[in-house]
Amino acid sequence: MQFRQLLQRSLPGIATALITGALHQLGFFQSIEQIAYNTLFRLRGAIPWDERVVLVGVDDKTLQQLGQYPLPRRHYATLLQKLTQAEPNVVVFDLVFSEPSSFAEDRQLAEAIAQHGSVVLAQAWKQDGQLWQSIAPLRQAAVATGHIAKLEDADGITRKIEPQRQGTPALSIAAIQVYSLVHHAVALPDLQDRLWLNWVGQMRQASHYSFVDVVQGRVPAIALRGKIVMVGSTATGIDPLPTPFDRTPPASGNYLHANAINNLLQTNFLHPAPDSWFLLIFLIGGPGLSLMLMQCPVKHQLILWLGLCLSWLLLSGIMLRTNYWLPTGLPLALFSLTTVAILTLERLQLELENRTLQHLATSDTLTKIANRHHFDQYLDYEWHRSARTQSSLALILCDVDFFKRFNDHYGHQAGDNCLMLVAAAIKGAVKRPADLVARYGGEEFVVILPDTDVKGAVEVAERIRAQVKALAISHAQSTVAQTVSLSLGVVSTIPHSQGAAATLIATADQALYRAKAEGRDRSVVASW
Repeated sequence: MQFRQLLQRSLPGIATALITGALHQLGFFQSIEQIAYNTLFRLRGAIPWDERVVLVGVDDKTLQQLGQYPLPRRHYATLLQKLTQAEPNVVVFDLVFSEPSSFAEDRQLAEAIAQHGSVVLAQAWKQDGQLWQSIAPLRQAAVATGHIAKLEDADGITRKIEPQRQGTPALSIAAIQVYSLVHHAVALPDLQDRLWLNWVGQMRQASHYSFVDVVQGRVPAIALRGKIVMVGSTATGIDPLPTPFDRTPPASGNYLHANAINNLLQTNFLHPAPDSWFLLIFLIGGPGLSLMLMQCPVKHQLILWLGLCLSWLLLSGIMLRTNYWLPTGLPLALFSLTTVAILTLERLQLELENRTLQHLATSDTLTKIANRHHFDQYLDYEWHRSARTQSSLALILCDVDFFKRFNDHYGHQAGDNCLMLVAAAIKGAVKRPADLVARYGGEEFVVILPDTDVKGAVEVAERIRAQVKALAISHAQSTVAQTVSLSLGVVSTIPHSQGAAATLIATADQALYRAKAEGRDRSVVASW
């Protein structure tokens, strides 16, 4: 029995867990997860940037002094000459030199790449799937190439990178592989799965130099020695990259792999929660929460729901600081859906109980029709309504002929069955929803007929009498018929506000008395 009760209490949570799981598979909570991701990163704040990573940006200042974008390749050759003087370092171009320039400049840049010896070039894919890479002389001079494909989510933010695509490593992976040859080896993560970026902070917090300052010798060589130098565009409007920290304005595209390189050096890529955590979430937020909520009053249910949501957000924030990513939108949705399901279920149960109590309070226990209390209330209401609208109100008072003799002869059980059948027959003869059939007391029944004149009331009375006769309940002690019959008193009037509903009952009772006096098994209309 105890197990059965536990199962019943956990059923709402099991149902919400199944529904939430299905919605999760359909990607229903993706936008919530994205909002939670951005919010938690901003709440966590920036983490220290690895000093081995330096950004050299083709910024607005550079374009103002050296010309429009893309810059002539001789400037990149000059940059490499400066960086060669600051060796050892690794130079990573987050730029694709896909179109040939002048023969002299292409040759000059290729020679500079070869002379440096630790240059990594980028490649990408166009929207039609065509490979987009630097021209052959530059690729042949470079020590490695890496792809810069973005995996943007629906909100425009890149949260993961592909370690490899079509046999080519990501630009950040290629940079670390070359850096491991020049300096000490850096351990790489599993390159079979996508890597979750752990955003460091705003781009401006990274070590950053203007391209033109480096080219013109305003940056000392010592500042670039032993570094991984990311070279890319940071000018306004070129290759924007929204991040949780840089939305308006966004960061620039070369910050993506600079951040990934930082994660590789610090070994702090995010680790998403394993599948076992999802099972735990569903167990806690579904049947577990359902069991707890079913034992609490509404106020405590809301407090428990709020506390659980805040606790999960706090746990997610703590786990983010330790480089683990917990799903956020799914658990919050599951907690909320389970709580709403419990509150709704309890509300429905309460309404059902109230309706049951109301029905018990207004219906006769034996016959299941309205009781005397309900009749009195409804008659008073209809009396005043009819008085306001000046419409007719009819009343039929019914009495089972010689019922005491029936009870004495057949027994009380048969008498109760007889009253139930008669009540059902009367109710079946009354058609309109506004009409009310009630047990007036003992073997007496009463019918209220709003908006009904005398003629209509008589028709209903005769229909009632015929329905009861059709039951053909044997009545050996009756002196008017061999089966159970009814005597009926009928009255109809247009009430007035100064009158009382009790006069209608009294008049119908007089008509019923006349029906009995005239031989029973008939309906008599009262004169008003």
